[in-house]
Amino acid sequence: MPKDNTLEITEDKLGYFVQELKGHESAEKLYRCIQCGICSGSCPTARAWEVTPRQLVRMLQLGLKEEVLRTEVLYYCSQCYSCKVRCPMQIQLTELLMDLRRLAVRDGVGPLEEQEALLKSIRNYDNPWMQPRLARDRWAKRLRIKILPRERAKVLYYPGCTAAYVTSVQSVAVNTAKLLSHLGVDFGILGKEEVCCGSTALRIGERGLYEELAARNIEIFNRSGAQTIITACAGCYGIIKHEYPKVASFDAEILHLSEFLHRLMEEGRLELPELSIRVTYHDPCHLGRHGGVFDPPRGILKNIPGLELVEMERNRENSRCCGAGGGVRTAHSTFAQNLASERLEEAYATGAEALITCCPFCENNLNDALKARGYTLSILDLVDLLAKVFALG
Repeated sequence: MPKDNTLEITEDKLGYFVQELKGHESAEKLYRCIQCGICSGSCPTARAWEVTPRQLVRMLQLGLKEEVLRTEVLYYCSQCYSCKVRCPMQIQLTELLMDLRRLAVRDGVGPLEEQEALLKSIRNYDNPWMQPRLARDRWAKRLRIKILPRERAKVLYYPGCTAAYVTSVQSVAVNTAKLLSHLGVDFGILGKEEVCCGSTALRIGERGLYEELAARNIEIFNRSGAQTIITACAGCYGIIKHEYPKVASFDAEILHLSEFLHRLMEEGRLELPELSIRVTYHDPCHLGRHGGVFDPPRGILKNIPGLELVEMERNRENSRCCGAGGGVRTAHSTFAQNLASERLEEAYATGAEALITCCPFCENNLNDALKARGYTLSILDLVDLLAKVFALG
């Protein structure tokens, strides 16, 4: 029987994606894939894809453009980085998916209709929630907070769109500001000049819109004069820390709020009162696997007298994704809730009274699943828990 040459990996086939993906390091590593299937086994959303991640890589190897650039293939990835941290050949499939979505948007194949509405909101209102720009700092009206850059402060707090606009998690922004004030931190916010970090746009494939937003934020970051920029949102943190430097340079240190508070604790500036409660901790994908921030939130929790921290079966690098990221919640809300329910089952099995996380987007999705399933479990952001500890009201 003659050999079927259509299944050979050749330079001209593989070359298409290497060229189109602008020399992306992992595109050039595609030939290394040994088809072990670890990426598919690690993927929380693979069951919904028309092809598995392993099959996608094989299609990329064969240069099957028409088969790859389809919404049924590209838009179920939650950008959770599970495949990336487990791949024995170090193929960065999460980043590749972002770039493949860029090609899909460029060629008019994506994004999905629901995601296009979200992008339209970002273009028109600088946020994905279809809320007016002038309402961006409404959460801060009753608080005395410096507005940068017209005022000066050492620390810039960037709340991000979800905590600024979504009432169910707005306590994250309010309690972050109250806690920073309580601890005597010299901080401010950008007020109405803040715009979306662009994470959603980048992960859906609208790179041009993302770069525009990133450039605007970087410009005002530099004008603010702040030495440190902190955010309580894992998505904002991941994109500003790891992706913004590819757009333009800025000098400020980028920290997640948990890192900043843990540093204060180590310096003796954060003394934690007692709170008797049993909790478990959910690692947000963009803070944990993407950012490598696992110990600071746990360090804070373990130093609260009377608090008992119990880990879920899957934690740290192996933490289960909540299902909300990468545009999945926007386009496939029922599926995103199902994934969140699986995470809640793990949390419930620990016997914890509360599930603590460090991402308003995770909290939002987990809470939606909680209401739908009726679990007797509280879901709190770390900063909301600390507001209880310090009785900030």
